[in-house]
Amino acid sequence: MRRIIVLTVAVMLVSLTGCGSIKEIKVNSADVKKMEPYGLKGVDLSLAVEIDNPALQIKLSDMEARVKCSGKVLGKVTVDPFTMKAKSVQTYNLKARMVLDEKVTLYDLLMLVDKGFIDKCFVDITVKGKLRGGLSKTITENDVPLKKLIKYADKKK
Repeated sequence: MRRIIVLTVAVMLVSLTGCGSIKEIKVNSADVKKMEPYGLKGVDLSLAVEIDNPALQIKLSDMEARVKCSGKVLGKVTVDPFTMKAKSVQTYNLKARMVLDEKVTLYDLLMLVDKGFIDKCFVDITVKGKLRGGLSKTITENDVPLKKLIKYADKKK
């Protein structure tokens, strides 16, 4: 579950694409530094995410991802807003929260251990990016295969 959260956050950050060097923004690494329970069905996370941003300064907000497996929503991940500094490689300490859906059972969570179950998991991602001049854009990626995200993360290691 921890890996799914980190991958989801990494993809949300990379999803902000548009023109020029914005397409070249890369997440070099993502690490969970701290996990704390949030109620009975949630987890607060402290993440360290290294981002290579050759583009302009971008303020990211409204970052949200829904993790779905076999057509059932497992939960939602939200990340606190932050600003990526222009033309830099920097590690950002981000706060995120994953909350499991009301209908998720213990059986659903145990199924995540099965490698074949990951093939049936997808992520819907929404990120709002605002450039320094005020131009903003909301990017939405639907049904991104979780298996693809895990392969992406394995290449980074």
